[in-house]
Amino acid sequence: MTTLDIPTVTAAPRRLGAAMWTTGIATFGVLYAPQGLLTGIAETYGLTAADASWVVSSATLGLALAIVPWALAADRFGRRRMLQVAAVAAAVIAIASPLLPGFAGLLAGRFLLGAALGGIPALAVAYLHEAAGPHRAGVAAGAYVAATSVGGLAGRLVAAPVGELVGWRLSLELMGVLAAALTVLFAVLLPATAPHRVVPLRSSLRTLGRQAVNVRALPLYAIGAMVVGAMVAVFNAIGFRLEVAPYFLSATAVSLVFLTYLSGTVTSRLSGALVHRWGTRMPLVAGGALMTVGAAVTIASGVAVIVAGILLITAGMFLAHATANAATARAGGSGRQHAVALYSVAYYVGSSVIGTVGAAAWTAGGWLALAGLVAALGVLVVVCSLAVRD
Repeated sequence: MTTLDIPTVTAAPRRLGAAMWTTGIATFGVLYAPQGLLTGIAETYGLTAADASWVVSSATLGLALAIVPWALAADRFGRRRMLQVAAVAAAVIAIASPLLPGFAGLLAGRFLLGAALGGIPALAVAYLHEAAGPHRAGVAAGAYVAATSVGGLAGRLVAAPVGELVGWRLSLELMGVLAAALTVLFAVLLPATAPHRVVPLRSSLRTLGRQAVNVRALPLYAIGAMVVGAMVAVFNAIGFRLEVAPYFLSATAVSLVFLTYLSGTVTSRLSGALVHRWGTRMPLVAGGALMTVGAAVTIASGVAVIVAGILLITAGMFLAHATANAATARAGGSGRQHAVALYSVAYYVGSSVIGTVGAAAWTAGGWLALAGLVAALGVLVVVCSLAVRD
């Protein structure tokens, strides 16, 4: 018997829900908080938008590279224990990393923070299948993704106005302290599951290899990479567009654009019901289509219309992501932890690479080039969705 064969123990739903909400808010709050501060960071160090975007990309890259090691460690020591270790490590680094000097120090701290946080998305969905039971896991996973959308909103919405008052570095430090408190609370709240049984490393690597070529999961990996990359690219560049002519909005005013994240909270929670009624493919296609339409809408010059387009992109991204994340766990079968880990790797590599490519597109060709990139990614999401099987 391996950890993947252990019968499910259903955890107390309120405690489990509270744990998932605390970690979703903390992880994504601290991970993407710098997006509201990129123009200030660029000004401090004399950077282009593409260079400044590495403050976000370094964290997501560190997270992507750490996911597989966290998954392998969970096979050895158990998912719940490693989730707790990741939470405590992230709490310490979240407080320490903003204090490192210089742009290089900032990037190094963000990379280490991402590596510590990597244990949470690597293990959370697979843990939910153990703790919530197979029939409730999809709903619980949707709630977790909804919590990540709230965290992403809170981080971006709070960091920018605080940064205008006290500077971007102290803003990041305050966000780190808040994230540390929430991640420690998460570690305490995690309900126990069935007793852990050690999985040999060789067996873990074989399972990982199988999931790397799992034909049911491959299109889902691609979808995860594209949807998050598109959205991160938009949010990396939006401040550089709206804080200059002809808009001249303040960083605080631009941060209100991040309220569009609330649409992701709604569509994440709806994803489970849509899958139950229509199957996996329909929400994925709808998510890609919303992203493409939203990208086209953002080409307009009016601020309200631009925000409406970003709302469509965000709603589509979270609809597709929540659906693909849960579908990957199902497609992985007994190796769901490894499948979800690989999905998370693809997701955060997409965030790092496409987010930076999008900032470069903005630098080279303005918003039209960036919108074209996002629209093309939405079309590719639709194409990949056609290969998804329930």
